[in-house]
Amino acid sequence: TAANLGASSRRKREKAGGQEGAGAALYVDRRKSKVWNYYTKLGDAYVECNVCKKQLSFHNSTTTMREHLVRKHSIRDTLLAQLKDDQSAENDPAAQENVAKRSRQGGSESGFYHAASCSEPRSDVVLELVLEMIFRDLHPLSVVKDKGFGLLLGYLEPNFALPAPAQLSSMLWHRYNVVKQHLERYLRTAEAMAVCAEFWLSRLGQTYLTVTANFIDGEWRRARCVMGTRQTQGDKAEGDLGEKLSAVLAEFGLAGKSVFCVVHDGPPQSAAASARRLKEAYGWGSLCCAARALQLCV
Repeated sequence: TAANLGASSRRKREKAGGQEGAGAALYVDRRKSKVWNYYTKLGDAYVECNVCKKQLSFHNSTTTMREHLVRKHSIRDTLLAQLKDDQSAENDPAAQENVAKRSRQGGSESGFYHAASCSEPRSDVVLELVLEMIFRDLHPLSVVKDKGFGLLLGYLEPNFALPAPAQLSSMLWHRYNVVKQHLERYLRTAEAMAVCAEFWLSRLGQTYLTVTANFIDGEWRRARCVMGTRQTQGDKAEGDLGEKLSAVLAEFGLAGKSVFCVVHDGPPQSAAASARRLKEAYGWGSLCCAARALQLCV
């Protein structure tokens, strides 16, 4: 009969929906762990921390990885606390079934999920993810004032209050200082380094200097660390190169004697004079960038 046919069809849809919901829940469980944003997988048994390049053993569990981030790098535990629930759901079939059931119950008739509230821990996680989106994708801090972004986040998290750009700026500087402290300790392990000074122009015609340290670390790996980028005056960029490099080194607690060579891409007419000044004032050797020299030859 039509009634029996309708009931049978409904049961099939519910069964299919249950399987699909469980699969989706398990997929989210495995992929939502934000700890993987800070690690690179090396084969099946090891992972490498993207912050300090330390290699850790990996046995299908993110517990050690999470504890390393919290203990060694002071990365906020609120962002990674959800991993405990993820791991228990991965190891407990009953928990997986409960997650799938909550996923089905939380869905509306149209198939979209509407958040009822945004608790304080969840609000902290969303705030961290907004900041991560900004610095990973190079968005301006003013993106939180854009109407489209506000509508999207308001739909996903109705009770979440968008932060002000000033608040995001403060959080961004905090993250920068944490990473800078780790970089300072890493640079101090170098017995000697070559400093690369690269001048470049922005689209607006402003001149910038990027300083990069190159050395071999204690584990015989080639390290290339950007120490800073700052705006300079185009007509005086080469003249006070030594002073600029000394200032950048001082910010990281490094002495001038740790540098044995400065690689630069200055114009040929001033390269000799610049090399002489660096040698006399700081004792640094000077080397013209090979790529720049080849470009000038061509």
